[in-house]
Parts: sequence; structure tokens; C-alpha cells
Amino acid sequence: MTHDQKRGRGKGTMVDHVKAGAKADAGLKSDLREADVISYLRRNPRVLLNNPDLLAAIAPDTRFETETVVVDMQRFVVERLRRQVDDLKSSGDRLVNTMRANMSLVERTMECALGLVYARDFTELAQILHDDLPVHLGVDAVAIAFESENLPGDAGHIIRSLPRGTVDALIAGEATTCIRPEIEGEVMIYGGAAGLVRSDALVALPEGEGLPIGLFAVGCRNPGHFEDGQGTELIAFLAHVTRYAVGRWWTLKL
Repeated sequence: MTHDQKRGRGKGTMVDHVKAGAKADAGLKSDLREADVISYLRRNPRVLLNNPDLLAAIAPDTRFETETVVVDMQRFVVERLRRQVDDLKSSGDRLVNTMRANMSLVERTMECALGLVYARDFTELAQILHDDLPVHLGVDAVAIAFESENLPGDAGHIIRSLPRGTVDALIAGEATTCIRPEIEGEVMIYGGAAGLVRSDALVALPEGEGLPIGLFAVGCRNPGHFEDGQGTELIAFLAHVTRYAVGRWWTLKL
């Protein structure tokens, strides 16, 4: 093999290597995704700090006072902090509004509880239960019922009679409350208001003190008004206050 041939073969080999390297680089470029770049920058945040000229390339419309490209990182930090402050302020406003609404609901609940305790007869109980409570709670129907056919004679407008086993069927297991996000109200619970009820909260009332097993129900016309996981403490409190108020007159009227 002549010297020229050897040189040609060596040159050809070098050219082949260059072409192969170019192809590899092209392959790498085609495989590099935007997500990869973002992921890399997140893992190496100082890349932009150490190479401010990159920010100038990213934001070419940015104007600088001198010919030397100096990226003011404070501007980016301040904008980010401003967004965070705005988010915190919005969250704080929502929290304050929620707390105010909850406090208002608690106050109205206490007022209704006092009204129930001081009611002088079933007529006043019925007025508070059917007129005042729904308005204060922002619902459409409030009802109380017991698993008994032997109800006080003048309590039909406030107390409803349930078949035995109804409470266990509605509130299964050892639970004492039940949220039903979307339902069709039952006449045996809500009477004439059953057609309005599309969501409700139920509280089981225990047997004792001369009263049979009972049920306290709060219903709303809007499906989803009551949601799974929603707190039922205030409703349960009102349920037991109502049971106590009814029990005061129950034994006297039988």
C-alpha cells in the first residue's frame, strides 16, 4: 500500500469519525425534550445565576442601560415573591370569610337551641322547627321522627312516625350521623316538604328517657349541598336539643 493510500485511508477514517459524531449530536438534539431542560434547570438552579447571558437570550426584549448584559435577578425574585404574597392574601381572605360565616352559623344555631329549650308547647316547637331553623341554617326542611305509633295526640304537626328499623336502615353500623349528597326526600321523614329535598344530613337519636329511637333530618333542595366528610357537629347538637325539647312535652301529652 502506497503512502498516499495510507494517508487517504487515515483521512477517510477521520472523516467517518466526524460524521459519526455529528450524527450522534443530531440524535442527542432530537432526543432532548423541553421537559428534560426544565428538569435539569430545577436540579441545577445556579446555572442561570452563573450564566446570566442565558436569561438575556430567553428574554430578548429586555432593555438594558448599558451594552454589557447585566441581568437583574432581583426583578425575577421580586415578581415571584409578589405572586406568593398575592396568593397568601387571597388565602387569608378566604379563611377570614369562612371563619366569619362559621361564627355566624354558630350564633344562629345557639339562638335556635334556646328557642327550642324555652318553647312552651308543641305549637311553639313546630314554629321553631319548621319556620325558624330552616331559615337560620339555610336549608329547606327540618324534621324529627321516632320509631313509634304511639305519638302524643297534638304532636302530629311536628313529630312523624317511622316503621321500626328505619333508623338502622338509614344510618348503618355504629355511626350516629349520615350525609346523603343526592337523594329524593322521603315522605315518611319530611312529609309535604319531601318533594323539595335533594340532599340531607341525618342524625340518629338514641332510645331512653321515655323516648323511642328517633331521627333528626335536615334537608336542602340543592343536590350536593351536604357532602361526604362534611362536619355534622352543629346539626347533631341541634338534633339532641330538639329531642330534649320534644321529650319535655312527650310524657305530659301521652
